[in-house]
Amino acid sequence: MASIQILRRISPTTERMAAATSPRFNDLVANAITAQAKVPAEQIIILDNSDKYAPDGIKSQQPAAGNDSLYQIFGTMANMNHSALQNDMSCAGSHGPSFRAVLLDAATQLARLANGRRVRYVELGPEPWKSSTIITHLLAAGVQLTHYVGIDINPESLSTMRDALVPIIGAGRFGYLTADFYKCSADDIPGPPSSVGPDVDYITIVTNLGFQEGNDLPGNIGPMLTRLTRPGDLLVSEMQVWVTSSAETAESFIRGFYDHPEMRRQSGLVGRQFDPTCSLVPGEGDETEYVIHLVPVQTEVGVVKVAATPYLGAHRRREAYTTDQFNLARETTGKFAVRKVLETGDKSVIFQIAGRV
Repeated sequence: MASIQILRRISPTTERMAAATSPRFNDLVANAITAQAKVPAEQIIILDNSDKYAPDGIKSQQPAAGNDSLYQIFGTMANMNHSALQNDMSCAGSHGPSFRAVLLDAATQLARLANGRRVRYVELGPEPWKSSTIITHLLAAGVQLTHYVGIDINPESLSTMRDALVPIIGAGRFGYLTADFYKCSADDIPGPPSSVGPDVDYITIVTNLGFQEGNDLPGNIGPMLTRLTRPGDLLVSEMQVWVTSSAETAESFIRGFYDHPEMRRQSGLVGRQFDPTCSLVPGEGDETEYVIHLVPVQTEVGVVKVAATPYLGAHRRREAYTTDQFNLARETTGKFAVRKVLETGDKSVIFQIAGRV
């Protein structure tokens, strides 16, 4: 699950930039929020990741927050990932495995599937802690890396990713594209540097981590990922999923995720791009400002739950698929075949490895 912001309109001149995702999906989410949370439709603006992370993504009468705000928004999720990787009990449940253990297991599977070939590592929506952990594990398993390419609409992620990865892979193997996924294709991704040599045999691993696929309908995500890959490539996706064994447990996991201080802080940072008086700790001192709603939205793979967290003028939105729905989405909306699914002990997070066909 990844997030979209939904904000109540702050002023008549607030302008929502052209979104990368489908207007139909935005309408579905807005209608669900209106029906259950009783927020008038005319007071809702839905923000895609392109709005949150691009320097020109949001226009309003408020003074520009500047690139520092984009850097801080990027940092909130990095902080959450760092915390999860440091905690051996994170997502482990009663019997494990933990989030970190499953991430490393996924890296082991990738090394096996590479089958001795060199690897071009392409990361959609770069994040330093998971990336450095996976790449370090691949190298330790004997994988030879041709190079790394990060693709991100947020230019403020570049320096953090360079600092995290260059000590591991070297400056000559580090590359970056500041771009919108929806406007890119496999042709835009750089090939190996000249130092690797001509005609080297390599496999491309594309990672789409951080619950990003909750940002849009499967029918839009699948074709986008298909355009960014070629037959034979491997795609790794991470999703927070709806635990089917217990609705109460599933809700508690999602509510717990949204209640994390870094999630609250990210909502506050985005809200401040509209209104500088927005709290950086939504709900602090008044929990009525930060209420988590779970609303149903119909998609191509069935009804999924959407989490929305309104406070002051803002909402955050995130889809929750079941594991079966997420696998169905991968194989029916793009040119992929699921090869492996790994889940945490509490069954709240999965890593899915698929092959491009």
